[in-house]
Amino acid sequence: MTSGDKIPPAGLHPQLVNKLLDNLEGNADFRALFQQSPEQALRSLGYTDPWTCIELKAGQSLASPEQIRAQRSKLEDALHTVQQFDCALAAQNGA
Repeated sequence: MTSGDKIPPAGLHPQLVNKLLDNLEGNADFRALFQQSPEQALRSLGYTDPWTCIELKAGQSLASPEQIRAQRSKLEDALHTVQQFDCALAAQNGA
């Protein structure tokens, strides 16, 4: 590993996850910022080391506030654990 390599975080802190989901559920400006730049959105919540693992893949859309609300406990569990997976915040077919 070179000195420039970083090891991604194991997961997001529960307090950050709550702030993130609260804002994605009820703050249209935050949702727009998250869709434009997840890194800037996370930094606006006080997270200092955002990773690209939480970004939506090309062609994915952010889950609606209703989908986030309905899947809140599942999303909390996913965001607390190991990152580097498909974005849990993407809209799910049938959800």
